[in-house]
Amino acid sequence: MNKHIRIAAAVLIAALVAVPMFAARGAADFSHLVVLGDSYGAGFESGSLNERHQPWSWGAVLARQVGYDICPATAVATDDCFAVPLVSYPGLGNELTLTSLIPGPVIAPAPGSAAPRMINFARPYNNLSIPGATVGALLTLTGAETPTAGEPTAVSMARFILRGLGTPVQQAIAQRPSFIALWIGGNDYLNVMFSGTPATITPAADFKVRYEALLDALIAGAPNAGMVVGNLPSGIPPYLTLVPPVLVDPTTRQPILIGGQPVFYMVDSGNGTQAPITATTLIPLQTRDKIAQGYGLPALLRNIPPFSLLPHVGEPLSPNDVITADEISQVFTRIAEYNTIINQAAAARNIPVADVAGLFSRVSAPGGISLGPISVSSAPVTGGFYSFDFFHLTDLGYLLFGNEFIKAINEGYDTEIPLASITQLFANNGAFFPDANAAAQLSFIGTNNGITTEGLKQIQSFWQKPTILRRSRAVGH
Repeated sequence: MNKHIRIAAAVLIAALVAVPMFAARGAADFSHLVVLGDSYGAGFESGSLNERHQPWSWGAVLARQVGYDICPATAVATDDCFAVPLVSYPGLGNELTLTSLIPGPVIAPAPGSAAPRMINFARPYNNLSIPGATVGALLTLTGAETPTAGEPTAVSMARFILRGLGTPVQQAIAQRPSFIALWIGGNDYLNVMFSGTPATITPAADFKVRYEALLDALIAGAPNAGMVVGNLPSGIPPYLTLVPPVLVDPTTRQPILIGGQPVFYMVDSGNGTQAPITATTLIPLQTRDKIAQGYGLPALLRNIPPFSLLPHVGEPLSPNDVITADEISQVFTRIAEYNTIINQAAAARNIPVADVAGLFSRVSAPGGISLGPISVSSAPVTGGFYSFDFFHLTDLGYLLFGNEFIKAINEGYDTEIPLASITQLFANNGAFFPDANAAAQLSFIGTNNGITTEGLKQIQSFWQKPTILRRSRAVGH
């Protein structure tokens, strides 16, 4: 028998000879594992979804640790493997790669085109994670939606992941899962970090209705399945920290001083006026493209070379181009509300909760975390946790993410699933294991952060501002 069958059998035999001491629902039977989630669950990395990284999504890491092989692109429906909707390299969109270290790190999309490789796979995939998905999307998307201009990422991705075979919940249930792993909710608040608009955050009351409906639908369809979910992190990704609020000299990477004071970018303050942003304001990386055209630079620079060459000097940034401290506070408050909802919903249904928030906190702490001789932190490029889009994780980051789910399963079900070892990534994650000298050379600051305009557009194309259609289709209204 396959390894995951043997693990399930051992767990069931142990249940016959010992009084259960754990309250987790169902059983730790991994004979048919199903994963639901968003871009993190799909293995989206460096602005791309592709087969080089999809097998390192947190769900795929969990699958391997309980005995599965990841299905190759040539697999058929009867093969006993963990099916993932593989996309050929360089992926959707093209993977961002480190192309040069001189004069500074240059990150640009890999050339070429890509396509789904398993579109005709004759059963639902084990991994039903959809980049861009919200909680409500897992209840509503089917992959049969009519294409529209500017549609949300989740809708376009769902076409080749769901293929019109039903919602993720329906397809999960159709597989008669023995165990379900779920991590969802990030996109219900994260879009504010790319739109600068707090109104895009899902209200806590709606989140509660949708999250509980999601759990109840899965339980009703698979009443004997074991389950695990995860909470949500509240840290600030490098995507929001690479562009400082002041004008920086690209050669010295130090703030430019006028009259002894730094030059803060200007933002539209309403009624035809503009004001300098504050030191605590965050500027998403996507705003870099507008700053490079002169937006946000004060009018006093209009006649000073080289700023005089930029066409939009003196025109302020839009409020949607920046995120104020108050807006970030609103996001953190909502995340705390979401996590309370997740914890309470899971506890009421005897579902263990993976401490994903704790992992992100440890990685973001000074010095990060130590894994033997390697330190992993949230630092851009050199930290090893965040990929080259500065929001999604590296293969190593997803492996650590998956280990949090394994810990929760082991604690909730009294199992001994081994944690995934990082050594398997040493040959596949080398760009993120620099030596100390290289780390000092790969600093990122200001608008001269080494990312090409083309590379930035790849990131922007994935993080589209959600439309009213997307929000209105979710359940709970």
